[in-house]
Amino acid sequence: MKALLPGPPPRGREDDGTGLSLLFNSHQNAVERKSLQMECSLPLFLGGGPGWGALLCLLLLSGCGPREPVAKKPAATEVSAPAPAPTIASAEKPAARAETLSLLGSVRSAGQAALSVRMPARIVAVNVREDDTVRKGQLLIVLDAQEIAAQRSTAEAGLQAALAQLRKAQVGRSAQKIKADADVANAQAGLKQAQAKAQQAVLARDAARDDARNELVTAQEGVRKARLGLERAQETLRGLEELAKVGGVSRNDLEGARAQVAVAQSDLQTAQAGVRRLEAGPEGSSASYRVALAQKDVETAQAGVRQAQAGVQAALEGRQQALAVADQDVRAAEAAVAQARAGIAGAKAAESLARLVSPLDGIATDVNAHVGETAQPGLPLVTVTSLSGLRVEALVPARQLPRLRVGQAARITLDAQPGRVFPALVSEIARVAEPDGRTFRVRFRFQDKNVTVRPGQTARITVRER
Repeated sequence: MKALLPGPPPRGREDDGTGLSLLFNSHQNAVERKSLQMECSLPLFLGGGPGWGALLCLLLLSGCGPREPVAKKPAATEVSAPAPAPTIASAEKPAARAETLSLLGSVRSAGQAALSVRMPARIVAVNVREDDTVRKGQLLIVLDAQEIAAQRSTAEAGLQAALAQLRKAQVGRSAQKIKADADVANAQAGLKQAQAKAQQAVLARDAARDDARNELVTAQEGVRKARLGLERAQETLRGLEELAKVGGVSRNDLEGARAQVAVAQSDLQTAQAGVRRLEAGPEGSSASYRVALAQKDVETAQAGVRQAQAGVQAALEGRQQALAVADQDVRAAEAAVAQARAGIAGAKAAESLARLVSPLDGIATDVNAHVGETAQPGLPLVTVTSLSGLRVEALVPARQLPRLRVGQAARITLDAQPGRVFPALVSEIARVAEPDGRTFRVRFRFQDKNVTVRPGQTARITVRER
């Protein structure tokens, strides 16, 4: 059987310089050799004996023997041979693959805490070094509490002084209020008294006016009666004079009637003079004089009322100003008390912070504390970075941003761990550009929550667009 096996088939054509003809011929020879082996083993598979197998193999070998050599074709003919088929396949294959976006980023932590002091304090112990693993509640730095205790004592003394000043201000306000209220009450009482005097003066004036009016009416009535008496006397005189012409009246009766007329005229003149005197004013009668005096009393009383009203207004304004000043003193004292209490609270908080402990699990970074130094407020002594919730952040140019979307799959590799690939997803795409105005921050979340990476490591990100 070894003699019956065919040798390697001859090459159909030589390499044309591109390497494609050699690749195609090698592939064809391998296929022919495999077909021959299958044909030679077919009789055995069908259950025939060894003789039958040898006969069939002999017959098949006669057809699978060496082929006649093929004459070489010109170079132009070799280029047009079926070899270009692999070239077409290799050109179409990259178009079928999904495009990828490569980014460079770094591992970031989701939680970080910087420990510092609120008040200056001397460092007496540092129990942590950079890159140490720490636990939540672990004591990291111990501060000198003596200075803090002294500051607390000073704050407590300041509180007592502020409380004393507050009590003094409150007492002063109460005294000012009592005095101002008394001034207002006295002014209001004076106003009431002036108003009562004015009312009495008005009543007296009205009474004097009524008296003067009644006196004038009486005088006018006297004028009327005197006129009537004169008219009767004149009428009697005229009657007697007519009788005297005929001798029917004595001379004495006639003279008596004339005397009555004279008296009536005198009474009328007297009554008219009294009326004119009363109508002339205060100088004419005592009643008019009393009216004038009463009017002056009314004017004086009304002036007193106006003065009393001004006194009440001044008392009210003085009360308001005095209480405003007192309230300002009270507020200032209350502010001093609040400030002192805040100082005490700060000192107590500083005492509690004399032992700085880690607020979370992680690693210690940026340890800037040394024994003997004085820690200053606002300057971090130790920074603790959490190792949970790690993510990768990268700055992506704006022109590449449309190629990313939240939830898109990504592969992350780390320079510190060559050969390892970490599956991840796009978790967040910033809506606002970075200060440079050209890039946007993109975050990637590890699909495995227990990845063994460290913050700050450089990460290479590959995102498949489809």
